[in-house]
Amino acid sequence: MTEDTLKTIPNTRSLRTYVVTFTYPAFRCRYEMEPDKVNFATLTISYAPNALLFDFPSLMAYLRTFEDVPISLESAANRILDELFARLQPIWMRVCMRNAREHGVVIEIVTEQGERPALA
Repeated sequence: MTEDTLKTIPNTRSLRTYVVTFTYPAFRCRYEMEPDKVNFATLTISYAPNALLFDFPSLMAYLRTFEDVPISLESAANRILDELFARLQPIWMRVCMRNAREHGVVIEIVTEQGERPALA
């Protein structure tokens, strides 16, 4: 990921603590063990911004780069957190990947970094 891929905008309310939540119900990547198959999940990103905010169209473009990547949902969630946290430097960030499979099985991966604000 480069700075050109994921653009940011200044946070004009950086003195206020608040949480932004972004839900992407159509996250896709390739199964790590069977790259010809697609893995679907609902991805939720929550963060308490500091000086920067995401430009949401570029965030969507970044998430679409995973569509042809053979990666487990666990690895994808952690990679997304690592890359987004490094780019944005928020107070706190959480990435949740949720996949509902056949027979009612639900897999949920939650990873977070930073100091969670009291209102989150």
